[in-house]
Amino acid sequence: MKKTCAVALSIALCASAFVTVPQAKAAPKTKKITLSAKKKKLAVGSKFTLKVKKVKPAKASKKVTWKSSNKSVATVNKRGVVKAKKVGTAKITATSKKNKKAKATCKVTVVKKANDKSTNSTPTPTPTPTATPTPPTQSAPPASDTPTNRPTRTPNAPTPVPPIENLKDLADFNMGTVVNYEKTQNQEFTELAKKHFDIVSFENEMKGYSLLDVEASQQGDGTPVCKFEQADEMVEWAIANGLRIRGHVLIWEASMKDEFFYKSWDTTAELVDKDTLLSRMKSYETQVITHFETKYPGTVIAWDVINEAVDTSANTPVDEKTGLHLYNTGKFYQILGGEYIKYAFQFAKEAVKETGKDIPLFYNDFNCFQAPKTDYIEALIDYLNADANNKLLDCMGMEGYVLTDWPEATDVGTAMTRFAKKGVKVGINELTVRLSPETQHKEQVAATDIARHAKKYKNLFSQYCKFAQKYPNTLTNVSIWGLLDRPELLEDKENYDYQVYGTHSGLFTENLEPKTAFYNVMEILKKYQTPA
Repeated sequence: MKKTCAVALSIALCASAFVTVPQAKAAPKTKKITLSAKKKKLAVGSKFTLKVKKVKPAKASKKVTWKSSNKSVATVNKRGVVKAKKVGTAKITATSKKNKKAKATCKVTVVKKANDKSTNSTPTPTPTPTATPTPPTQSAPPASDTPTNRPTRTPNAPTPVPPIENLKDLADFNMGTVVNYEKTQNQEFTELAKKHFDIVSFENEMKGYSLLDVEASQQGDGTPVCKFEQADEMVEWAIANGLRIRGHVLIWEASMKDEFFYKSWDTTAELVDKDTLLSRMKSYETQVITHFETKYPGTVIAWDVINEAVDTSANTPVDEKTGLHLYNTGKFYQILGGEYIKYAFQFAKEAVKETGKDIPLFYNDFNCFQAPKTDYIEALIDYLNADANNKLLDCMGMEGYVLTDWPEATDVGTAMTRFAKKGVKVGINELTVRLSPETQHKEQVAATDIARHAKKYKNLFSQYCKFAQKYPNTLTNVSIWGLLDRPELLEDKENYDYQVYGTHSGLFTENLEPKTAFYNVMEILKKYQTPA
């Protein structure tokens, strides 16, 4: 058999000497470019990043040159970062380096900076003076505000307390929002985040597909290699603006590089075995947690360890080893079974312990208030915390994607209470109040829709505050992800955000102006604020 193979190989080699090697096919020529936005409204001094969303044909190069038609109004650099200079309009053009005829444009309209609240069309509620001698809780006074120079009170003339005009100082829990790299480059958004929030979550920049360096991992011994440059830049932005971070997310099928699951980090190879995947998981989680705690101590105050693993489909069988209802089509499950969840939490807990800090570990999921998912999540909590000497789950993260007419806010409050009774803390991690399905994607919405939106915010925050009073130190945070209206999504309906956020789910308008919902939230936070 070996001799036959050798002869065949010799013939093949001889034949190859007379074969002309075909020339490599030229790269396909770009025919069409699509940008991430067709039009954009910016305030003077703000920035945003234009990106090449897709090209035709699909394998054509996305490399382009950028040009502004009016540099005095808006400039653009080689990375597509547009900066608003003065009021006016400018056309930003991306031109393919492979085909000068392939172009795409974005119309940029630069407006004045948003007016102060006192001049907004939405009236600012007048604070009701209080006769009680105890002032509301306020943020820590400056160092110079010593007991000897603070104003004193007299029984007949109590010193008025100035109204607190931001969310974070009114809430008895952390107030948060979400940021991406583009938002951190926008000074107006930065000022808004700094004023109202204690914490931020990164939209994608702390996920596996952002941190894993596949090429470097392929060249090494198979151990995951991470790249932290962009995430570090965003962490430094947060620190500079007095914000801390919820780490989102360590292990989630949808946010992990596919190469992570394959031998030699090559998707054309076989899937790795159980031991290899466990080794990669532990290395990756340890690297990420250790990196941020070592470089920026105390900045990351929580980690979402597992995201959206519970499956409520009646067709999905219960996992035999764990007794849990889990999605079973992903590669974590395919290789490790349902136990991958416990491994993920165990590795995270060990990494946190090595830092010497106490960083809470979350499980995060959507529709936690809906049957039978609430039951399934309670079972997950029991599974992870079955060992009284080694409880793995500290907090339940409830995503908050709701509609103005669904669910009832009391249903959310009931689920929060059920989780608290399981001995874990609760966080509201991705609050987004969308309009009804019929109206959430319209360019203009009726006043009744805005009123329902504002009422839903009021009802939800009433539940949050009641829960915080009944279970002190149990509600860790309310993080608002649908912070701004997004009417520009009407020009980009293929965008994932179009379905997730709609056009008018914001607490603020697209120009960062507070809406009625914002004032409703302020009203409820003041009503329930714990006295000093």
